[in-house]
Amino acid sequence: MQLFYCSMEDKLLILMVIFIGMAHANIHDNKNSGGYKMKILVNYDGSLNSQTALKYGIRKVREAGGSLFAIHVFNVNMFIDYGAGPNAEEMARKESSGYVENARRIISESGSEIDARLFTTEGNPNEEIVKFARDEKIDLIIVPPRYKTIVKNAPCPVSVIPGNILLPLDNSDSYLKVFDRAKSEATAAASKVVLLGIVPVHLYSKGEKKELDRIKKETETALKKVKKLFANEGIETKEIMRSGYPDEEIIKIAEEYPVTMIIVPESGDTPSELGKAAQIIIDDSEKFRQPVLLVAQE
Repeated sequence: MQLFYCSMEDKLLILMVIFIGMAHANIHDNKNSGGYKMKILVNYDGSLNSQTALKYGIRKVREAGGSLFAIHVFNVNMFIDYGAGPNAEEMARKESSGYVENARRIISESGSEIDARLFTTEGNPNEEIVKFARDEKIDLIIVPPRYKTIVKNAPCPVSVIPGNILLPLDNSDSYLKVFDRAKSEATAAASKVVLLGIVPVHLYSKGEKKELDRIKKETETALKKVKKLFANEGIETKEIMRSGYPDEEIIKIAEEYPVTMIIVPESGDTPSELGKAAQIIIDDSEKFRQPVLLVAQE
């Protein structure tokens, strides 16, 4: 472990580098295809949620290789909450230093074998996180729920930890292909699973009402089955049924709930509506900032 000091826009920036490895591919379920090394940024504010987020980020880097960037932003306005005393800012900075030490300890204990870097700066946390991500060309940002609004301005996908694993379902048994991965992600991220049953009504004409009703019932059945699987694992779920274009319904729910990631089975030889929806969302990544994980077919 080595400790470096440098400046970032006239602010003291502490860089701790623990030499070893790098990041989680948030588009396909494979490991650094083509040798590309991803960068994951975790916002650490000292809260229990940020501790969960940091450990999750370390786990992602350990799984796929890459680099972890942890950042703690001292909120220059935070000391106001301590009252108007002359020592207010000093107290806040002391507390902030404690958070940095906690982050350093977590990285040392949980991520000693990976390439991890700890940065500190000050300013508006949301603005500093977005700026850092843009400057460092970060591939995935992981934040606690209180910072979920950075999704609007982030230059890359944002994963909210703890949050919700969004699992779109149709009337098939496709959920069996992604269940183990969704369970693993939900457990690691201390997140709930939102089960979104989608009926693609655009595929059916008015004269196909019986067929549409059958698809709806089968989708509801699939939703109940996967809910039971998660319940057996002690994972909390929320069930939602929607009718419409799958990509539009997925985006609506993802915007309504703090999303850790969206998990969809990759289409096989015959493209599925869910697979098509995931691809539409990925292709429109300039507008959509939640990470999408396509789980490869066996």
